[in-house]
Amino acid sequence: MSLGNLEDTPKRPKHCWLIGLILLALVTISPNAWACTISPSVNATFGTVSSFAIGSTPQTTSAQPNAGAVCRGAFLGLAIVSSQWIRATLSSVNQGQLVNAASSDAIPYRIFALASQNEEIFLNTTYNYFNSVLIDLLGLVGSQNVAIPMEFRTQPTANISAGTYTDTLTVNWNWRICNAGVLICLSFRTGSGTSSINLSLTVTPDCSIQSPDVDFGSAPLVAGFNPVTRTIDITCTKGSDYSVGLSDGQHAAGNIRRMENSGQYLDYQLYKGVTGNNRWGNGGSERRASSTADTNPGTPSGIPQGFTYRAEILPGQNTPPPGTYTDMIVVDVIF
Repeated sequence: MSLGNLEDTPKRPKHCWLIGLILLALVTISPNAWACTISPSVNATFGTVSSFAIGSTPQTTSAQPNAGAVCRGAFLGLAIVSSQWIRATLSSVNQGQLVNAASSDAIPYRIFALASQNEEIFLNTTYNYFNSVLIDLLGLVGSQNVAIPMEFRTQPTANISAGTYTDTLTVNWNWRICNAGVLICLSFRTGSGTSSINLSLTVTPDCSIQSPDVDFGSAPLVAGFNPVTRTIDITCTKGSDYSVGLSDGQHAAGNIRRMENSGQYLDYQLYKGVTGNNRWGNGGSERRASSTADTNPGTPSGIPQGFTYRAEILPGQNTPPPGTYTDMIVVDVIF
């Protein structure tokens, strides 16, 4: 009987001790499981873009290498998502616009945590990155470091001048993330910090040209062709003065322009304006300045400027053989 008692007595304490070890393992975690590092300043550049592209197409960029915060993942995720956060509250020097200090022109832009998920951030409104949309996409649960992103998209803006456009965002960060727990969080890691994001975009000047063809029609003799009037429309970046010239064509002889057909030629000329004999060429005083446009003259404002010319078959030449005579003129703009 004494031997049987010796076998029974140690079993319960040994069994209870093993259970105690298992429970202890479930609630123990490293004290460094969560922390955020805040950078005082980061950059986001849209690069160099034509003024026409700014007017028609949204430009995108992101803060590099992150939005100013790198954080370590949470121990518990969606189970207690409502009590955890990585909050960002943004303010802007230029109220959400990229501004050219020289001209005061502005380009509005939008801010996103992730543009692909349409997670938009609004100025002076707190945004929580620790949400059901981003928690898995960013990997906010676990022990890995997470670079907190921020993306930017311009809104199409016409009639702006060339130059450098900038804005500065101030981001106030604060966080509360689970540091240890099983089904409930036993401790949180909290903190706050401030970073700035310097945004920049360089707008380059550009021009577009609309130049209609000239058709003199048909006639049996040189004397039967009437002059034709046309207008070339040129649109250039606001504030970018320019000059426009016309080439001498493919078959010129000296300063006489010629149309050609099978080695035969028909002389013609292009003159500035509807009247007068001021030849429009591509060198020196034969060019036309934006300030002399026939419609909307002066420094360009981003709207079309019209330059009228007269095309005339030169009198006094012999009538060449019948046929279709052609030439090609190059319109060039220097800005």
